Amino acid sequence: MHASRRVETIIETRTGGREAVRILLTCLATLVTCTALFEGDAFAQGTGPEIQSETPSESAAPAPPATLLRPYDEYDLDEAARQSRVVRNALIGTSAAFALGVILAGIGGSQCTSFTRSDGTQDLDCNTAGDVLLPLGGTIAGLSAIGVLTTGIMLGVRNKNKRNIEREIRRRYSERRLHFDEKSGGLVF
Repeated sequence: MHASRRVETIIETRTGGREAVRILLTCLATLVTCTALFEGDAFAQGTGPEIQSETPSESAAPAPPATLLRPYDEYDLDEAARQSRVVRNALIGTSAAFALGVILAGIGGSQCTSFTRSDGTQDLDCNTAGDVLLPLGGTIAGLSAIGVLTTGIMLGVRNKNKRNIEREIRRRYSERRLHFDEKSGGLVF
């Protein structure tokens, strides 16, 4: 038996039927609506923030653009900023992992001693902590170093993309300023 059906059964037996279930569902719907209104996510039909009331005189004449951004320019710029932020966070994370790997390898290395074998080769003699921490720290540091290089390159590419979008918006704005038009032979906006 599902939980909702159990609640219905309890309400029906204690309060006398379907009327109580209807009241409960109405209360739950009201609670959800109040929560959505409290968070600012609910709008009545046709009253969203993007819909503005217009008087008949305003609807007859087209409104001048409030911004020089095309609708998708703002989306592209926001998306480029989001991607740049994600890659920057990845770079910070891989840098922290690299530092952790170096610290672990350093601690593991301090638990080892170097000695010369009878044939003249150098070798390490480590206790249990050194046997575990040295390879673990080295592996984490090595893989994180690859991650740092990769995310560093990716961050440069994402920031370049963001700068290109900003540059195009500025270029479009500069074309709308007062300039000399060769066809008309005068200054135009």
